[in-house]
Amino acid sequence: MNYTSTRYKTTGKHFCAVVLLLLLSITNLSAKENIKHSYQSCTIITTEMLTTAQFYNRGIPLNELIESLPNLSSQGEKKVRSTYKLIEESDLLSAYSAINSDYAKCAKQVHTDQGKPSFNSPEYGYYFCAGENKLRYEIILAIFLKQTKENVIPQIPKSRRNIAIHYFDLAEAEGLEAVFDLMASSLKYCINQIGSN
Repeated sequence: MNYTSTRYKTTGKHFCAVVLLLLLSITNLSAKENIKHSYQSCTIITTEMLTTAQFYNRGIPLNELIESLPNLSSQGEKKVRSTYKLIEESDLLSAYSAINSDYAKCAKQVHTDQGKPSFNSPEYGYYFCAGENKLRYEIILAIFLKQTKENVIPQIPKSRRNIAIHYFDLAEAEGLEAVFDLMASSLKYCINQIGSN
């Protein structure tokens, strides 16, 4: 008899899709040899893709979304179309994961190339948001890998433990897609705070 549950098969499918997308996306943001990114460019590209994924999750058809964005450049339209295609070829969870993984790689490459920006520079806010997003993504990966709350929370900085607790609770109540959606909104909130202090 086969006792493998549907949930286990689905989780296995998601895991395989995530691994495949991570391998395929390695060249996406961070490894383009001729492009030197900044924390700001990594962040803006990521928020555009995450917002597109959120629209997909809310059931907005691709052409309707493109038509609703009157100032969308041809490059912007390509990004919207490629994000929808990424989701349709894998699934929403895998796409969210790939986008956030690319963001972390892009920001890491910027840090390697340029280091930490000075506190008073315009780049510092984007650097901060990239770090916040990386921590939140690591929490989601721990949840995905079935780590226990009791194991993960002590490893999180004390100032961010409530976020981790909330993510675990939300994942249990509504699933990881809801956590990724919240994470995308949190990143956008973070960048909207830049310069407002």
